[in-house]
Amino acid sequence: MTTDTQPAPPLGARMDAEMRQQPEVLAALAARFPALTDEVARLGGPEGPVGVAFLARGSSDHAALLGRYAVELGAGLPTCLVAPSVATAYRRAPEGFRGWLLVALSQSGRTPEIVDLARRYTDAGASVIAVTNDGESELARAARLTIALEAGPERAVPATKTVTAQMLAVLAVAAGLGDGLTHAQAEALPHAVAALLADGTGPARVAELLAGHDRVAVVGRGACYPAALESALKLQETTGLMAHGFSTADFRHGPIAVCGPDAPAVLLAGSGPADADTLDLRGALGARGARTVLAGTATDADLPWPALGHLGECLTATVRGQQLALATSRRLGVDPDRPQGLNKVTMTN
Repeated sequence: MTTDTQPAPPLGARMDAEMRQQPEVLAALAARFPALTDEVARLGGPEGPVGVAFLARGSSDHAALLGRYAVELGAGLPTCLVAPSVATAYRRAPEGFRGWLLVALSQSGRTPEIVDLARRYTDAGASVIAVTNDGESELARAARLTIALEAGPERAVPATKTVTAQMLAVLAVAAGLGDGLTHAQAEALPHAVAALLADGTGPARVAELLAGHDRVAVVGRGACYPAALESALKLQETTGLMAHGFSTADFRHGPIAVCGPDAPAVLLAGSGPADADTLDLRGALGARGARTVLAGTATDADLPWPALGHLGECLTATVRGQQLALATSRRLGVDPDRPQGLNKVTMTN
């Protein structure tokens, strides 16, 4: 008598599947890019907003940081990243935001403090743009304009397709306020991401190095800085490694000391004007005996991506970080779909 048994799915099967949906999700969002930029421009009014504030937590905060770079570069407007605890814990009501835009990012649209603060900033005179995967969420209802990601359900604890969709969404916000990503550039991003996802060999090879250590630095500057923070978070969530993300400039001011023979560094360096500084770190890290992994547009990159020449390289860097986290978790025998002690939605207040 024989019994049929189904083979167990590979570790991280859900995360892998959701990562592979990114080209489709980004293509749909890129098709809406001109309409989104027009809506943002109308919301800003004929004279434009006074400034732009970004409100987020976790992975959404890294997309917000990309938005800050994009607005400051493209529109030259003052920007800030809101510290939620100023209002929620310290009870200081927001003031002085009349005429501002507040871009509130939450993948679920249900994080209580993000929803609460969106309403408080509305009362303070700001116009709220919600960036969320759920266009019917509480956050969407609290906003004047909602950019619904329409990425479909995301069930793996580590956010992947919603993060890169948020990044493209904030680039649309910035483009609606000034110079920025063009429609053609937005349409090219899904193809670039699809090409990276087809490469599993490079991430698996690098994972062999990272799996042999319990701490790692992830470093980038400019467009790659938000991706460095996000990639470090993905490594933390999926593997339990002590991974930390740094700005290249800040890294030089002290944190470089954590790297050595027992602590490698992952360097993210694209084709932007700030990336040469990251490439230059290889010599200083080598002098410390630290192994380096280079992801980027250099010809000798361990994890290459195409030179795009714009802030959209944050998305390609982020996808490389996702691949590295998934490959490293598998190498360690850890299931990234169900990290110990983590939930999909973190209900901070």
